Amino acid sequence: MSVLNFPRIYLNGHMFWNPPTANNNDAFPLYDAVKMRMNWPFLSYYDINESNAAAQLMPWAITPLAYENVPDYVLQVPGNGKTTSYPMMPAEWDLFGDNACGTVDYDTTHSVIIGGEFQANSYISQDSLISKNFQLLGNPFGSTAPTPARFVDVSPWQNTFTALYFDKLLLGDATCGLTLKREHRMLDRFLNFNWGAFGGLSYVTTTWQTCFPRDNLQWVVSDSNLLKTLQQEMIQQNAKGLMFRFSTYLTFYNKNGIFNDYPTVGGQAQMQEMYQKGLDNVADIFFNPAYSRTAGTLGLWFDDEFPTAPAGRRLTPQEPVPMSRPHPNDTDPGSMTLGVISATVQGSTLSLDLSNTFPFYPVKGTAETIPVAEKFAAGSYELGVRQDGGAFQSVASFGFEQYRQAAFDKRSGLLDLPLSPEAQSLLQTGRLELQQQASPNLTAATQCEWTAEVIESGSFIDVGDSHTLNIMVQRDGVPAPAGIGLWVAEYGNAFMLTTSSYYLAFSNKANFTLFQDYPSHRQDNVETLPQFIEDKVAASVRTVGSGRKLSAILPSTSATDQDEGVAVLYQDYLETPAALNLRPCLQFVDAKAMSGTLKDDLHNTVDYSLTRIQTNDQGIAQLKVKAVAPGFPTLRFFLEENGQQPTIPFSFSYLDAYTDFLAPLRILPQEPQLQDEFIKCWNNVYQDKNANLRIWNEFIFPNILQPFYYLYPIMNKFMPLNSLQRIEGAVDQLIVLISKPYQEESTLAMPITRDMPQSRRKVLEIWANDLVKMGYPPKPLDPADYPQA
Repeated sequence: MSVLNFPRIYLNGHMFWNPPTANNNDAFPLYDAVKMRMNWPFLSYYDINESNAAAQLMPWAITPLAYENVPDYVLQVPGNGKTTSYPMMPAEWDLFGDNACGTVDYDTTHSVIIGGEFQANSYISQDSLISKNFQLLGNPFGSTAPTPARFVDVSPWQNTFTALYFDKLLLGDATCGLTLKREHRMLDRFLNFNWGAFGGLSYVTTTWQTCFPRDNLQWVVSDSNLLKTLQQEMIQQNAKGLMFRFSTYLTFYNKNGIFNDYPTVGGQAQMQEMYQKGLDNVADIFFNPAYSRTAGTLGLWFDDEFPTAPAGRRLTPQEPVPMSRPHPNDTDPGSMTLGVISATVQGSTLSLDLSNTFPFYPVKGTAETIPVAEKFAAGSYELGVRQDGGAFQSVASFGFEQYRQAAFDKRSGLLDLPLSPEAQSLLQTGRLELQQQASPNLTAATQCEWTAEVIESGSFIDVGDSHTLNIMVQRDGVPAPAGIGLWVAEYGNAFMLTTSSYYLAFSNKANFTLFQDYPSHRQDNVETLPQFIEDKVAASVRTVGSGRKLSAILPSTSATDQDEGVAVLYQDYLETPAALNLRPCLQFVDAKAMSGTLKDDLHNTVDYSLTRIQTNDQGIAQLKVKAVAPGFPTLRFFLEENGQQPTIPFSFSYLDAYTDFLAPLRILPQEPQLQDEFIKCWNNVYQDKNANLRIWNEFIFPNILQPFYYLYPIMNKFMPLNSLQRIEGAVDQLIVLISKPYQEESTLAMPITRDMPQSRRKVLEIWANDLVKMGYPPKPLDPADYPQA
């Protein structure tokens, strides 16, 4: 059902992404996001410390670092050791970014409604809504003027999970349009890094989805038949509301002057000069966003559908299929796995969502300006079923003309195939399978029996807090029956650089080979991804470049006898400033203690925990956890088969994660001593005539605001975080923006990345309410007036 149902409204355009890149740095660990401090041990390598940071840190951040000036433990990380990626600037490509995102409406580039459909193959290209803009808007503050939507990486060093916060989706205008008030924030889905093998992140595609209940819709139908029919069918089909699903693809950088009127940026020398001017004078601050193509569909949302992930039958890739383009890159693989497909049957029509199924490439000669998209030619396909392991039986077919870019643009990647009565009956007998027509045919994708998606993924939780997640489980596209077992494991990343793979969280001091280091050619370094003895060993791959500089994904290079790699052990690497502890961040309710022996040279035993939950009669399983340590845990869900505990891998590659059932969380540190230290500090200085300056300089700025001042210099333009006078003048605004409700959903939350633990929020609130707003009364604070949970 979902947007695959009718009616539909199609949208097409471009999106911008404006991240503060000193925060989500690809290659250098300048921010310890677990402790929420600048990474002083790393910065000390460059003689930068808390005492001299005000003068030294930002000049260093905007200076390109040569390969030989980077610590070994940074270069060792797989994907980080390509010599041609250096010199590299720690501030990277968008220092003054504000986390804003949205659609593009500039010069001749517009993001608009392009058409609609009431039933299969009844395309509507004329309507008063068509050619009007659509936009994601943020929360207003103190006026009716909209602000941008915002996107936040749940983990600043992982590209895998990004949350999109917004207040409204607006289609059309005040004369004819639809305003959809947010109910659910979005999280990117099906982010397929494998396609980076064609030439980097520009080829990586992702899917976004959110849903809006009926009460959140404001209609201005006017004479639009598209809006009128959508509204009527929502009521007649008893839909819960509307669903908006879109894909983003072909992401490119350095597009100033093309998609906007910002100053163009040349090489690193010019960028360094422009950054320095922006740091010296807020009038010279500039943005340098990334831009993606986007295509979306607005349709109906029904009961039992995931609000933030595609529901229904889901096909995931199996065998790689041959792909080609007219002007290939030298590193283009000859074959590649497809992406994810969603499917539904509506009477005599089989509808497919191919928006994230076939990779895109920029037509030759267009990448430097406005990239023109085309699809890789990946052959023709038969879609059918296979009954109980028997012969494949086709029910429909399609070829390149039906998934090439012109067809994609017209219907936002959706494809409707006619079904004969025989085919309709056949579809009731087995699960879907997609075969590429070849000799012999290749099984390109198969239908998953089970799916499990978290409704409220991407949550921020403080240490000590308990949290409940609701997981919607489906079997063959419909809610699972009651009593289906779901096993849950916690995974983490081992280093705060690049996009790393996942390792099971464990509680003992186990050791294993984290990666192989080849000092003379570190571009070949690979994660070893050890497994338990009874499990299959995962294949290693190597990435050329990391983050934005990802340029290829290649098979692991074997070392020669004369050039053996050096095994870098996890416990050894844990001593470096770039490492992350794989200790558990979560405590499961009804946890089951487990252990396993690793299949590597060390054969260490790993102690870890699992929990088993089960579905209720709505197909929803509830998971209750307690946050016990700061970090970035990722939960993975495993369906129970025939009452047997599923196999739990010790590690898995991020290249495979797009088809797994994962839920990222962020656990914020709890610092119970912080409030007592703040009160003690004030009580030592309150009689001083400069008590306001002393409490600011000795506590508030260094302990709370300092990392945000360095990482988000865009704030210098609005509320400089190192200026006591400016903060005092906007203290009422500050109290609102740092509040817990704003952290949960607002696009105006401070900090915008939402990494403000309750312990620091509480101190800021005491400082703002009881000191600043009271004129810094010359009297001590009583700890008894501020009880802590």
